[in-house]
Amino acid sequence: METKKTNGAGETIRKLFQAKSFTLIIVLVVIILFFFIMNRNYLAPDNISNILNAASLTGTLAVGITCVLISGNADLSAGSVGMMGGVLVAMFLKTGMPWPVALLLALIYGAICGGINAILVNVFNFMPFIATLAMASVWKGIGYVLTDSQNVAISNQAYWGIGSIRVLGIPMPFVITIILLIVYGFILNYTRVGRKIYMCGGNRNAARLAGINPKKISTGLFINCSTIAALGGAVLAARMHTGSPSAVLGQELKGITASVLGGVAFTGGSGGMLGCFIGLLLLTCFNNGLTVVGLNSYWQIVASGLLLILALVLDFYREKSRIKKLKAMEKDAKTATTAA
Repeated sequence: METKKTNGAGETIRKLFQAKSFTLIIVLVVIILFFFIMNRNYLAPDNISNILNAASLTGTLAVGITCVLISGNADLSAGSVGMMGGVLVAMFLKTGMPWPVALLLALIYGAICGGINAILVNVFNFMPFIATLAMASVWKGIGYVLTDSQNVAISNQAYWGIGSIRVLGIPMPFVITIILLIVYGFILNYTRVGRKIYMCGGNRNAARLAGINPKKISTGLFINCSTIAALGGAVLAARMHTGSPSAVLGQELKGITASVLGGVAFTGGSGGMLGCFIGLLLLTCFNNGLTVVGLNSYWQIVASGLLLILALVLDFYREKSRIKKLKAMEKDAKTATTAA
């Protein structure tokens, strides 16, 4: 009996060490220790707060982007949609509109943006990458036109609270991100909708044969992604007390990096919110560490690009390994059938 218990515990530990999440956690710990050794202020309360605030924006975008990626699609307009969400909230508040109404209108705008993406992809059959990249440019241009390239100040102090209050010492923007990660993690892992998303990303044709409508699923996910992006931009505007036409832009790439680093396959069908969360912390701690040690901001851009390339390389080898395992399983099945 004792032997069985010992073997069971050993098997659990072995699986833990083989898990992708465990590897990412080890890398995260190494990064944190490295930058702490380089600069002891790295783990100071103020800097930890900076890390959490930075992670909140990228993390909010990453939640919607992760769902889209798992379904086998991509959305490169999330950053621009988020920027417009913040700008619109600021402009609405400037007219004296109550902040809940202004925020709701910004979210509705986000849903409309997602609907446009879905139409381009599902009706006109544009590639998601091209369609969303084109719309990113459209929203970016409209943002600059509406604001004349100027920031729109927010004087509504009640709205500032969304970006400044703390819950148990944790900044509200990060709390919102955690809530989104938990909710969507539950949806992906424990609901029929989640299973349908994975099936669409894993094998679109098989999903159709199973009675699933991939276009319907992708439409919902595009709308969901853009709505969450608009929320992220609106929360950032509350934290910065201004709606900026240059804010949030390019953050969708960080969201993709966090997702892919966390094990979400760029080709769809695998990954989840836990890996996305760990990838998010890894990315944010790394970028913040570069700032703390005083690395030139231009080199920080280079480092972020290299980190994205690393994430894509890891995704390439993960996909290669998955295909190899599938072929091995098919070969074993054929051998078993022949023997029978």
